[in-house]
Amino acid sequence: MQVQADIKSEIVNYVSEKKAFVDEKAVELLKSRENFREIIDGLLEEGIFFINSEAVEKKLIKTKLDGLETKKVSVKDKGFKPIAKEYNEKIRVISKYDVTGQSKSEGKTENFLHYFQRKFELLSQILKRRQGISPRPISRVKLVPKGNKVDVIGMVLRKWITKKGHVALELEDLESKCIALLIKNDVDTKGIAERVLVDSVIAVKAVKWNDDLIIIKEVFWPDLTVRQAKHVDTNFTIASTSDFHIGSRFFLEKECNNFINWINGREGGEKERKKVGRIKYLVITGDNVDGVGIYPNQINELTIKDIYKQYEEFSRLIEQIPDYIEIVICPGQHDAVRWADPQPAIPKEFLPELNKRENIHFVGSPGWIEIETLKIMMYHGGALHDLIGSVGYLNSKHPEQAMIEVLKKRDIMSTYGMKQPYVPEKEDFLVVKEEPDLVYIGDMHHNAYGSYRGTTVINSGTWQARTDYQVKLGHVPTPGIVPIYEMKTGKISENYFVEKKGLKEID
Repeated sequence: MQVQADIKSEIVNYVSEKKAFVDEKAVELLKSRENFREIIDGLLEEGIFFINSEAVEKKLIKTKLDGLETKKVSVKDKGFKPIAKEYNEKIRVISKYDVTGQSKSEGKTENFLHYFQRKFELLSQILKRRQGISPRPISRVKLVPKGNKVDVIGMVLRKWITKKGHVALELEDLESKCIALLIKNDVDTKGIAERVLVDSVIAVKAVKWNDDLIIIKEVFWPDLTVRQAKHVDTNFTIASTSDFHIGSRFFLEKECNNFINWINGREGGEKERKKVGRIKYLVITGDNVDGVGIYPNQINELTIKDIYKQYEEFSRLIEQIPDYIEIVICPGQHDAVRWADPQPAIPKEFLPELNKRENIHFVGSPGWIEIETLKIMMYHGGALHDLIGSVGYLNSKHPEQAMIEVLKKRDIMSTYGMKQPYVPEKEDFLVVKEEPDLVYIGDMHHNAYGSYRGTTVINSGTWQARTDYQVKLGHVPTPGIVPIYEMKTGKISENYFVEKKGLKEID
């Protein structure tokens, strides 16, 4: 106890000699640091003469990351010779599907009208290519004799339960409307009702009941076609991660530094280093920083309370990744972009150094890229919360299932007017216009993997420990796990940087 008291006095005296001030909490942080004089001198050089705990915390984080920093990483370990370093990248951003630089919405009524009309046009075109249906305009349903079969395509305007317990849908196309019933005891349509949300575009096979009422017998989604998963004849791999939340007090700095050492070939045996040496691409799906003012009282959970400083630390981290690895970064709700979907890429002003790097690419959310002929969609995942809340069998432990539901609908937007906001752009960037080979998502802080009709879905987890909010929700995240995708086989493996580091293969 006497030793600690002596150290505290030494800190106070040293600061006093420098004609500065230090508060008690800052002294508590500094007393365990042998280099406290160096830290104090650094703060004074920055013009900080009243040293509080916040200033010390920022300095400690900066000092640790500076210890790893080099502008371009050169691997000095003779045992690590990454073959990916000798390989020319094959990557391009598919900008026509990205809102970045293309946002033209004025938020007017006519923008919303155009947006929903365009959405209907795009999805109805996909539905018309489906086999087994011969849709006609809703206005022509009246011409069909009662009791005859009829196929229509419509957007769900309303949904409700009738007095007899049936589910009623008001469907509309660009010209007319009708009421369609899902009969409660119909075995063929059981379980369909909860999947049909307001603003969904569907095709139905039905039976005419009267002029404005049809009875649904079968529901069709725009959906993906049935196809085999696409593989590429290459030995190189794609690593992915998400949700760093730099600036949060829950950020797992130690585990993240383990990841940086690992991707530089500084850890593991020869077999592990060979696997690391085949990583040519890295996909990062949003919430790169924790942001400021994202939720009530967030300020109390931040170690870095300035958004620019958060991005500085994120930049320092990413600069540690070898420059032969192509990195693609999209935003999330915690990033310095609009909350509403579609989100543009993070502005250059926040990450000027990373924007100078030729191997780093910024896209919006959703964003599309092509790697080695694989079409890849990146989406942080904001809309999945509303979808999970609306469909009973979906949950946040299995975000890949929610994304598969999105692929079936070919539409990222759930119902307009729920928690996730949307901007009515002139072009609909939320309709899944092409069939992706890979989809990368984040946001749920839970590693998860799935496949559907030739598309592989990967949720890359997080670098943030379990927050107080997640405890209240009962949500258990899976932090510090990095999945690796083998382009040649479609196989996924997990590398763990929490507790014991290692490799786990996914069946």
